[in-house]
Amino acid sequence: MGAPERPESLSRVVFDEIRARILDGRLRAGEPLPERDISAELDVSRVPIREALPLLEAAGLVKLSKRRPAVVTFVTRSGVDELYDIRSALEPLIAKKAAAAVVRGADASLLLGALERAGAALDVGDLDAFHFSSGQVHKGIEALAGNTLYVTITEPLRERSERLNVANMERDPAKRHGEHVALVEAIANADVELAAAVAYSHVEWGRARTFETLSSVPGYDPNQ
Repeated sequence: MGAPERPESLSRVVFDEIRARILDGRLRAGEPLPERDISAELDVSRVPIREALPLLEAAGLVKLSKRRPAVVTFVTRSGVDELYDIRSALEPLIAKKAAAAVVRGADASLLLGALERAGAALDVGDLDAFHFSSGQVHKGIEALAGNTLYVTITEPLRERSERLNVANMERDPAKRHGEHVALVEAIANADVELAAAVAYSHVEWGRARTFETLSSVPGYDPNQ
């Protein structure tokens, strides 16, 4: 008989399940999430639900209110702009710090390995593996930069980006990879200023790509 599931793992199960339902549209924007209904459907107590809901709010997926059920948030153009404004300020900084770390002798081999795996997956048309490895490229940049506070701050931003990526994961993967190649090469070559410039360009291309596909994102409201 296995060990009983720890409360924190149960709250993660609740988080992941509600998150997945919001991302694929099973839970619609504006829909309330009564704790009693979630508890019955997922066969868990209300404790892990109450632990998961603030994490879902930090991820931009639900809105909490006193004495009312949580509600699934809408995706709006202004919200997307706010997200990319923050990313365009932070990601060039972290790319610059990663390149500066290489100047000081840091090893970029793990970052280069993630880039190589992404390219190999793209070559054989495995988009799931490609997007996973592309995500590892960004994590590799963060690891090289060595700023742990940045990782903590940007986790909610990453979740918000994932909601938007539902509609554009298959759009221009070769271009996305080409931008990653340019970014990783600048970092690996210890070109601090070029790394920052390429990172900024990469974020802004992501902004444009997201707006082109925004109407296909579950929960998008063109009137907000």
